[in-house]
Amino acid sequence: MEQPRQRFNDVSLLLVEDEIESREMLARMLSLNYPGIRIYSADDGRAGLELYRQYQPDLVVTDINMPQMNGIAMAREIRQLNPDATIVAVTAHSETAYLMNAIEIGMDHYILKPVNYPELFRVLDRVGEKITLRRLVAQQVAALRASERRFSAIFQATPDLLSIAGLTDGRLVEVNEAFLRVLGFDRDEVIGRSSEELGLWLEPAQSEALLLELSEKGSVRDLEVRIRAKSGQELEGLVSADCIEMDGTPFLLTLFKDISERKRLEQVIKHQAQHDPLTDLPNRKLFLDFLALELAQARRNRKNLAVLFLDLDHFKQINDTLGHAAGDLLLQSVAQRLKGCVRESDTVARIGGDEFNVLMPDLAQTDDVGTVVNKIMGVFQMPFRLEGVEVKVGTSVGISMFPADGDSSEELLQKADGAMYAAKQHRNSSYQFYNSEINERTMNRQNLERQLRQAVARGELELLYQPLMSLGSGRIIAAEALLRWHHPDRGLLLPDQFITVAEDSGVIVPIGEWVIHHALAQVKQWQQKGFDLSLAVNLSNREFHQPHFLEQTLAALSETGIGAGTLQMDIPERAIMDNGLSSRQNMLRLTEAGVAFSVDDFGVGSSSLQRIRQLPIAKLKIDRSFIRNLDNPDNLDVVTAMICMSHSLKLKVNAVGVERPEQLELMQNYGCDEVQGDLIGRPLPAAQFEGMLARSALRGAVPL
Repeated sequence: MEQPRQRFNDVSLLLVEDEIESREMLARMLSLNYPGIRIYSADDGRAGLELYRQYQPDLVVTDINMPQMNGIAMAREIRQLNPDATIVAVTAHSETAYLMNAIEIGMDHYILKPVNYPELFRVLDRVGEKITLRRLVAQQVAALRASERRFSAIFQATPDLLSIAGLTDGRLVEVNEAFLRVLGFDRDEVIGRSSEELGLWLEPAQSEALLLELSEKGSVRDLEVRIRAKSGQELEGLVSADCIEMDGTPFLLTLFKDISERKRLEQVIKHQAQHDPLTDLPNRKLFLDFLALELAQARRNRKNLAVLFLDLDHFKQINDTLGHAAGDLLLQSVAQRLKGCVRESDTVARIGGDEFNVLMPDLAQTDDVGTVVNKIMGVFQMPFRLEGVEVKVGTSVGISMFPADGDSSEELLQKADGAMYAAKQHRNSSYQFYNSEINERTMNRQNLERQLRQAVARGELELLYQPLMSLGSGRIIAAEALLRWHHPDRGLLLPDQFITVAEDSGVIVPIGEWVIHHALAQVKQWQQKGFDLSLAVNLSNREFHQPHFLEQTLAALSETGIGAGTLQMDIPERAIMDNGLSSRQNMLRLTEAGVAFSVDDFGVGSSSLQRIRQLPIAKLKIDRSFIRNLDNPDNLDVVTAMICMSHSLKLKVNAVGVERPEQLELMQNYGCDEVQGDLIGRPLPAAQFEGMLARSALRGAVPL
């Protein structure tokens, strides 16, 4: 934080503002930033004018629109009392004509509302310097004539660096204590010597600029310069200078305000504005600036340039399962590894979330890109250690080239992004150079994502219900809710035509919330009609690991008033392997609330029964690919082993995709608990499914 200003020592200020909150805020900010200031406050122009007559303050800060007497009328009256009064307007009016009128009738400066305090302080600093310098010169001249001792006391008390030098030879005749203390000189080292002899000027051109402005304008205000202390330390500051006379001899009075700390803070703030606070990499804004510069250079020199777009695979799952601290640590580790892969001339940036960009300028050939990308893919083969836990994280990389793939920053980034999405389709860490086919796929994907986001609001989604039959009783015991999308242009879409886009974009979360609410409400209606039925819904890995999964599920159960034990959630096999502490706790909470969990598509992934034993799983659903090939003895042996092992763990088994009578018979013979598939019943709209339930109840068993 910038240190409180000392420029307004022994300066009085009249503050006129009719809004009490604004007045108090202005007074508080002024007091904090100018500890030596005396403030007189008034709530309208008439009261302000009376205070001005009473105290004759050095400076007036006033609103314009006020009752009784407005700020312009008050300024006009003050000008009659004191033509040299300094008046600053704080106004909500931004019209140029209005502001010019205010200045013409007496306002020295204006600040627009809402108040930009740094701007206000800069204005007041300049005003304060004028007041201080004007007062100081007057006091010094009077003091020199009246009392050398009095002049010296005032001169030495000034906190800024003050010096008086001969106007013709530049030799110093007087400096204050601040000058000696800050620059590290003794008095006898400086008196009689010029600033050039002392080596104060880091840049002689700045000294020449000061003298030129002095000769043209008669004074200098806030010229930014760099000087050198005796120790060699560099100082940045603002120089103001005036020509004065003492006993008929011309001298130059110079005031130097040290702003080194402020400049350092400005650099810190600038760095923070251009860099990601977590990784300290350039942010998107700075990356775009670099890209624009390098593109201009590449055009001039006819060189190639590459833009890489990286997205971490499954980062959200790590964030949700291990916590945000682990996620932050992962991003920092990724940033370090990426910087170690690129050339010195390349730029690595974090543009948000788990996305990074790499800029590779001045490429002689595209093979150079492949070398760097292969290094990047290589470092992601090594696990990351996060708070004692080792995790493997992949990345998908898209690459666009200048000039082959585009001529603008936006085009290159868009095409690198599209190539990254194409790489993601491989599901494992991979990279992809942009090509024309990707553009069409990217556009189609983006359109599909946009339409999918609107599908819920437009009522384009529908749930079908497929029966699950108990092989013990031969009755329908559950309905599995299956999603369909009535696309306005492409007709009926099955989940495999849009679920991947929904998962990658995150749209799956609101869609999943819609599914569970509607399906529970439908099953509630069937239960009220006397059908003893539970509900199975499919969860994606993204839904299962999203932060509000527990709260949203409990809310859906509460809002629909569904009975305990009605809901079964089918989670993908991959979610079992990604399951962290928070997800396991969510499963336990929901199990206590009566929700049953089953593992969907069992057998196609890499989960282990040992892992399943550690979780509150009630059922395994054998993937349809195994059921389809039951006539293969080896395949039948695998299914039989799955059933036996599941039963040994006290888990029920559901065979998915039973379409032929012989498959049903085999599952009955080998002790499978439940089956579903077209042989039992195809997915049906709610009304038709209810009719099937009614017919089944009359016959006492499912119609086969």
